Amino acid sequence: MLKKVVVGAGTLDNLTISMYKNARIVFREYIQNSTDSIDNAVKVGILRDGEGKITVTIDEDNRNITIEDNGTGISALNFDSKLLDIGNSDKKRETDRGQRGIGRLCGLAYCKTLIFTSTAKGETVKSVLTFDAKKLNDMLNDGKKYTAEIIINSVITFEETNADENEHFFKVELLDVTNNILLNAEDICDYLSFVAPVPYNADFEFRKQIYAHAAEIGFKITEYDIRVNDKPIFKNYKEDFSTQMGADKIFGLEFRDIYNDDGELIAWSWVGLSTFKGVIQQTKSNPNQMRSIRLRQKNIQIGDEMVFQDRKLFSEDRGTTYFVGEIHAVDTNLRPNSQRDYFVENDACEFFEGELKNYFEVLTKLYRHASKIRSAFKAVNEPEKFLEELELHTPEYRETHKAEHDAEFTKLIQKADEKQKFIDEARQAAKANPEEMASRVFEQIAAANSPTTPPP
Repeated sequence: MLKKVVVGAGTLDNLTISMYKNARIVFREYIQNSTDSIDNAVKVGILRDGEGKITVTIDEDNRNITIEDNGTGISALNFDSKLLDIGNSDKKRETDRGQRGIGRLCGLAYCKTLIFTSTAKGETVKSVLTFDAKKLNDMLNDGKKYTAEIIINSVITFEETNADENEHFFKVELLDVTNNILLNAEDICDYLSFVAPVPYNADFEFRKQIYAHAAEIGFKITEYDIRVNDKPIFKNYKEDFSTQMGADKIFGLEFRDIYNDDGELIAWSWVGLSTFKGVIQQTKSNPNQMRSIRLRQKNIQIGDEMVFQDRKLFSEDRGTTYFVGEIHAVDTNLRPNSQRDYFVENDACEFFEGELKNYFEVLTKLYRHASKIRSAFKAVNEPEKFLEELELHTPEYRETHKAEHDAEFTKLIQKADEKQKFIDEARQAAKANPEEMASRVFEQIAAANSPTTPPP
C-alpha cells in the first residue's frame, strides 16, 4: 500500500529563504504578479489599457514595504485557496508572467510579518492573510522535524473586513524588513529601471525606433505605470556612456529578428551602435547601469546583465559589455526557470542559443573591426604627430638625433601607407553596403578622425 506523501519543511525553506540569491528579486516577483492582475483587469473590462498602476512604498524609518496594484484583486471565495495553493498556479504560459505559484512566498525570507490584502470589484469583503514570517523562520531552524503543512498552518491568520464594492486591488506588506538592501529606495529604483516592465526614458532618442520596429513585426512591448515612493520608473537608457578608453556614444540602432524553421518569430533584439572604444565601464561615480545586452520576456528581465556571458554565448568573457541593448524572447516554449535567471533547457532553448551564438559572433567581429579601424587611423596620423613632437625639441637636438629620427619616421610612413590601404578598402566596403553595421561604424570612426579644419 502506498504511503501518504509528506512534504517536508525543507521544501518550504527552498521556496522562501533559499530560493533567490538577490534580495531585490522580491520586488520583481510581486510586480510580476501585479502585471498579470492588471492585464486580467483590462481583459475583463475593469480597467482600460493604460489605467493600471503599481505603487511601491518603502518606509525606511519604520522598515516597512508595501506593493499594491489596482488589478482584478482576488475574490473572497478564492482568496485563501489562491494564496495557499502553493506551486499549483492556474496561470497560462502564453499570457501570464508568473507561472509556478511560488513567487508570492519570497517575502517571507526578508521580513518578520508578511500580509496579503485584497478585494475584487463588486464585493463588500476585504480579505487579509497574515504570515508570521519570524515564527516560520524559527520553526525552520529549531532543529525539529515539521511538515510544510504544519508550519504553514502554524504561522498564518485570516480575517475579513468591510470593503467598498467599487474597490479592486491586491496589496503585499512586508513589515519589520530584515534586509537593509530592500529599504534603499534609490537602489531599488535603479534595479527596477532595467528589471521591471516600464517605458523607455523619454530622453532616450532611439525609443521611437524601438517602438516602431516592435510594431512592424507585430510585437507589443507591455509597459506599466510603476512608482517607488511616488517616483515613476523608466528604463534609464541614454546615448552617452564612458568606456575604459574614453567617452563614447550610441549613434544608431541595429535590429535583429530571429525566426524558427516554421517561420515563427521566437525573439527580436536591438543593440546600440557606437564606435566601440572599449568595455563600458561601471564605477561608483558612473555606474552605467544600462551596460550589456539584457534578456527580457514579456518585458521583464531574465537573469542579470551578464546572463549571456554566463551561458558562454559570447566567445570572449567581456563581449556583452561592449554593448547596450535588449533581446526580447517571444517563443512561449522559452520558459523561465524557477529563479528566472535563465530559461529551462529544452529544444526551444537550444535553438535560441544557437541563433544567438551566430549573432553574437557577428557582434564580436564588429567591435574587433572597430578596434582595427581606430588603430589604422591612429597609424595614419602618427607621422604628422611625430613631426609635431619633434618640432618641440631644439635644433641642436634634432640635428644630433637626425639619423635616428629619420629611421623612425620612415617606419611610421611605411606603416601609415599600409594602414591607409586598409582604410581605403574599408571605405569602399562601406560605400558598397552603407546599411551594414560595420559600414555605419566605419563612417562614425572616419568622421571622428577627419581633420577639424580644411587644409590650406
